[in-house]
Amino acid sequence: MVSSGIQRGFYFIWTIIKLNMFFLLFSLMGGILLGIGPSFQTMVDLLSEYGLDYQNMTLSNYYINWKYNFRRSNLHFFIMEMLTILVVYNLFLSTQMKGLVWFIADIIMVFILLLIMVMYLYLVQYESKYDISTINLFKLSFISVFFNFFGFLKIILGIITIIFITWNFKGLLLFATFALIAIWSEFSTKEKREIISRKLEENEEAYKANF
Repeated sequence: MVSSGIQRGFYFIWTIIKLNMFFLLFSLMGGILLGIGPSFQTMVDLLSEYGLDYQNMTLSNYYINWKYNFRRSNLHFFIMEMLTILVVYNLFLSTQMKGLVWFIADIIMVFILLLIMVMYLYLVQYESKYDISTINLFKLSFISVFFNFFGFLKIILGIITIIFITWNFKGLLLFATFALIAIWSEFSTKEKREIISRKLEENEEAYKANF
């Protein structure tokens, strides 16, 4: 029992290390700017398909998925990136102003940044599981963010914890941080995604019944 527990722990750690290093490698292959989106999507795809089975987390599997995801994932990433840059720029301007109104505006924009981040995490999860148009993918991700406020907080707190630990142990950037974010996004959004998936299936069945 003890040895099997240690073995599972080793497999878990090795999977995290492999995924994180693959993520960094393929991000660099895309010149960072064109690599991050498809590389993160590929990480989520492999976790969704194989779980924490490190034997299927191969370089060839990663490369095949990365190539497949390249165009569409970059489109998703750039849209979210442009939204983020727009909000950050306005937040920067707002912080130069003084007064209660501007302070409230700062808080709202920080909240919007968190919403964008969580929306992107939902987006890559849905992209991994559904074959739907980009517009519907964004709609579904947007709805999911507001589906449950406590679920939203759960995701944020997990990401903040990972960032805090990384800040204190910066070597994790190379070996674990990005893989942990992908794993956490899979785990923390799972319940809400399943609820939404059931509702979509019920609506589809009701639609078919009417025709």
